[in-house]
Amino acid sequence: MKRFVWFGCSLSIVGLLFGGLSAGAATTKGTALNMEVVGRHDLGNRGYNADVWVHDGHAYVGSWGFQDWAGGGENRFCPDDAHAGIVVLDTRVPSDPRPVAKLQQPTGTSAEDIVVFTARYGAFAGRDIAVSGIQTCGSSRYDVSLFRGLVVWDVTNPASPVEIGRLNTGCCTRGIHELEVQHRADLNRTFVYASVPASEYPDSASPTGMRDQSGRGDFRLIDITNPAQPVEISDWGVVHDLGGPPAAGQGCDPDPIFGHSVEPSADGRLAFVSYWDSGFVALDLVDPARPTFRGTTRYPVNADGDGHSSQYDETRRLLFTADEDFCKTSGAGIEKGFGYLRVYDYSNLGRPRQIGQYKTPNSSGPRDIGAGDYSIHNPFLVGTDVYASWYSDGVRVIDASDPMAPREVAYFVPPSANNPVSPSQRGVLTNATQVWGVVVDDATDLIYISDMNSGLWILRRT
Repeated sequence: MKRFVWFGCSLSIVGLLFGGLSAGAATTKGTALNMEVVGRHDLGNRGYNADVWVHDGHAYVGSWGFQDWAGGGENRFCPDDAHAGIVVLDTRVPSDPRPVAKLQQPTGTSAEDIVVFTARYGAFAGRDIAVSGIQTCGSSRYDVSLFRGLVVWDVTNPASPVEIGRLNTGCCTRGIHELEVQHRADLNRTFVYASVPASEYPDSASPTGMRDQSGRGDFRLIDITNPAQPVEISDWGVVHDLGGPPAAGQGCDPDPIFGHSVEPSADGRLAFVSYWDSGFVALDLVDPARPTFRGTTRYPVNADGDGHSSQYDETRRLLFTADEDFCKTSGAGIEKGFGYLRVYDYSNLGRPRQIGQYKTPNSSGPRDIGAGDYSIHNPFLVGTDVYASWYSDGVRVIDASDPMAPREVAYFVPPSANNPVSPSQRGVLTNATQVWGVVVDDATDLIYISDMNSGLWILRRT
């Protein structure tokens, strides 16, 4: 096995080859095992890069802006229009990725998650469509002048994107955070599976008593068969559909009513909602208008919880889940360490059970590992391999052919870079490696990762 290691003194060489880090930006070395760099771009050193997607030789990288919910919604950081938006890069020559356009979201908002697909049905069939979740960050979430929800672009010509549709999810949540897209061949329709987090948080200023003034749950199913006219079909939440969360909050961020993201099955008839301390909720969507609760995972009493995102293996009926836990020590009775990968057998929707797990050495416990966020973030499943973005631990490749004993077979940790936005916001380390997203291009087998500070990296397994 080959091991590639870069030290600070050689970063200038890496910069010349792969687009360059800002002068003096690197503070820690990068490392790799069985992976090598093909190309990179620093995205103008704009700071707070978010998720990444790849489609038809082009990469799409979102941007992050946020409010401090713990402080009552006080605005903390929102990118200006020049630094916001989803950067579109031509990566057909992967060693030389080149920005060609930007998908611009409304002012005062954040566009973190992006999915691009080829439309199958209706008037836009055959055209390439991009969808992104939009959240407020420019002022109070009560500011109804700020758009929040879904924005849709026609990116058939990636260098000349055209906005074609919007769906406003309404006051007074921040809007759509994460989303996925799936076609329903049985219905000849295409849906966005989206999360509007904190919809059911108590809010005394709302006529429904919840942040969502229409009384909806965090899960939203949106029909985009006609991408120019997205329509919300249904919603679901643990409060108004179950009468209350199926579990109690636990750990250092106790919250059982926070629906963070959604993973649909390949046929779109099933969805798994990552519901923080309430686990990973399975919803039957055979009838899109009537989501039906089928079951949820349960955390051990000593777990920190924080169910963030997942990937579903249809063949083996396994759910690979990520717990986004930044609390290295979480108090009495809670296991020490950062968030990690769990594997659930979901062959019985009503009785899922954990059968495996994987932790990186840095995420495993309270040993002194220096500054860094060593929590898993997002998994991406290819065959029986899980590609996991792991913040300061970079991207990890985990062989899950034996789901009861997953093992790491490759990794890449980019050298750190300085985020130009200061001071540090909401505990995010602006001079550390912070890998947000990972996606694998099925046309080339190249791996694309987005680092919040250093930009886009294109990798190959060796």
